[in-house]
Amino acid sequence: MGNSSVASCMYTLNANQQKAMNNLVIGVDIGGTHITACMVNTDTGQIIEGACVRAEIDPLQNKEHIISSWAETITACAKQHGSTIDHIGIAMPGPFDYEKGISLITGLHKYECLYGLNVKELLGESLGIPSGNIRMMNDATAYLAGELKVGAGQGCNYVAGITLGTGLGSAMYEDGFFHEGDLWCFPFRESRAEEFLSSRWFISEYAKRKKEKVTGVKELASLANDDVVARKLFEEFGYTLGEVLKNRFSDHFPECIIIGGNIAKAWHLFKPYCEEVIRQRTDVCKLVSAQLGENAALMGAAYLWEQKNLSGDF
Repeated sequence: MGNSSVASCMYTLNANQQKAMNNLVIGVDIGGTHITACMVNTDTGQIIEGACVRAEIDPLQNKEHIISSWAETITACAKQHGSTIDHIGIAMPGPFDYEKGISLITGLHKYECLYGLNVKELLGESLGIPSGNIRMMNDATAYLAGELKVGAGQGCNYVAGITLGTGLGSAMYEDGFFHEGDLWCFPFRESRAEEFLSSRWFISEYAKRKKEKVTGVKELASLANDDVVARKLFEEFGYTLGEVLKNRFSDHFPECIIIGGNIAKAWHLFKPYCEEVIRQRTDVCKLVSAQLGENAALMGAAYLWEQKNLSGDF
């Protein structure tokens, strides 16, 4: 009787532990020069405290070095949490066949050595897990997925996600389905939008006008209060972003546009000018700042393992 009671108690405890473990996914964000891996509880929408690892990556290294570096970071994340590696969701820049896990990246000066290779299989082999335990997603789409699930886009049905940084990323969500964005190559001023909406534009324009160099947008933002040129650049950037969005969406504006990325940390310096242009076309669309910061993409990738998301319904 006593043994039976103990066995029953132990079984209940193990079942609860198993349920908790089933809700844990390692969310991974792989960028051009870094990887971040965090243990995510998909029930609560939270990153487990103390189970987050970030590492620098040299994208010009050989495939063995890159895959092993990724595997080491993911393994370190699991070890910090004291658990085994089970399900992994990865946010990864393209071009990529995310379903099959095959890299199509070429001519972008990063991860060239992975072109044509099945990254899921290589990473699974390095981690000692089946490749089927790894799911992948475009990084801009993952960023939007994270914001929709537990961030600024909750409750919205038609949303655009924009990431402003070294490049221009975008994704769309409408009626339960995600679509990779094309804003970076949207025709604009006899060129493409990304040429005017990236950190490269800020750095080059400041050098032209001020004859001085800055390291990036963060430095420019710190100068904006006292530097007329820096302040003017953010104003122009806001107007440009507004024009691109107005032309891209025309008469079918999303109900919400979420702005993220490193440049968005200076949102207050260009938001008024962007809104001014968009209000010429619509009063319905909301412009909001991303809430999850650098964790948005890995959060979105982790939710690839949420059962109801597998059909495309988020």
